[in-house]
Amino acid sequence: MVDGGSVALTGLSLDAFTAKLASADPTPGGGSVAAAVGAFGAGLVRMVALLTSNSPKYAAVSAECEVIAERAKLLVAKLLRLVDEDASSFDRVSAAYRLPKTSEDEKRARSDGIQRALEGAIDPPMGVISCAREICDLAVELVDIANPNALSDVGCAALCAQTSSQGAALNVEINSSMLKDREAAKRHTDELNAGLAHVSLLAEVVLGKVRSRVAQ
Repeated sequence: MVDGGSVALTGLSLDAFTAKLASADPTPGGGSVAAAVGAFGAGLVRMVALLTSNSPKYAAVSAECEVIAERAKLLVAKLLRLVDEDASSFDRVSAAYRLPKTSEDEKRARSDGIQRALEGAIDPPMGVISCAREICDLAVELVDIANPNALSDVGCAALCAQTSSQGAALNVEINSSMLKDREAAKRHTDELNAGLAHVSLLAEVVLGKVRSRVAQ
């Protein structure tokens, strides 16, 4: 269950999630999708790490792959939580905009509520970007030691992380643009840009290594 007792998005089947995504309801939206795509990327990292660690042929890197697999498992869980947290944060922003605004006191309370909700709506996508950085860190470790038959999956994981971070960035940018506290908005933007640069660089490193190993 999530806020209000509704069923968690991550409790839905893939068909049901996609149908809800394609409906006129505003949630789930791009933020939840960004988190889900990130979870897919972390899942791919875990899969390749386990495939490699479970093979006697790669016994020399088995322990390292097991560590990668465990770290990826934690990322999957965190990103799935962020799928729901992003939708809940959007609902809180929407609720704040619906607050009464007849009197001056109500207008002030509504404005303060909107600002708090916008700040809260920045947290989930920033969490997604942080996870995307970690996915790429793991993929860089994995790509050099992974079972070559699963190299394309490592590359796909990096692409998922990159797409996830870029999708989350759009949510951070739109919410930050509406913050009255411009110093806070700048802090979010600076952190965002650093995260995107990290993900983009490592994703390209992973994809280059995948293509290089495949071509051998």
